[in-house]
Amino acid sequence: MSQILKKLYFALCFSFTLAIFINAVSAQEHDTSATEKPAASRYLVATYFYTSVRCPTCKKIETYSAEAIQNNFSEELKNGALIWRTVNTDEPENQHYTKDYQLYTKSLIISEVKDGKEIRWKNLEKIWTHIRDRQKFEQYVVSQINDWLKE
Repeated sequence: MSQILKKLYFALCFSFTLAIFINAVSAQEHDTSATEKPAASRYLVATYFYTSVRCPTCKKIETYSAEAIQNNFSEELKNGALIWRTVNTDEPENQHYTKDYQLYTKSLIISEVKDGKEIRWKNLEKIWTHIRDRQKFEQYVVSQINDWLKE
């Protein structure tokens, strides 16, 4: 009997360790934060903030956001007028964003940076109401970013 318990204990420990490893690798793959500042003196940053634990809807929000931005703002992404990134707020170096942007759930934030300083930001909260309609979701995200780019 004790041999079975030892095997079961080993299997549980191995599974737990494997899960932690997979989560760490996944977090690294999703961290697309910009490491270099763009050449422009004014630019927008669109950031999807998430945590390590995510439901299918949260993953869908990231996918829809990325596609809306990449499909509609390819030129702005290339020339540095817009930066797209994802940030895991569970990582110690990113936990300050929860307070900075008053985050209480997964969120898409757009912010304006001018001369190296963030001058304003907005939480696109309606992504949650539009998640069931991909077209409305995209229209909402694109219109919000377009409004800021035009200013």
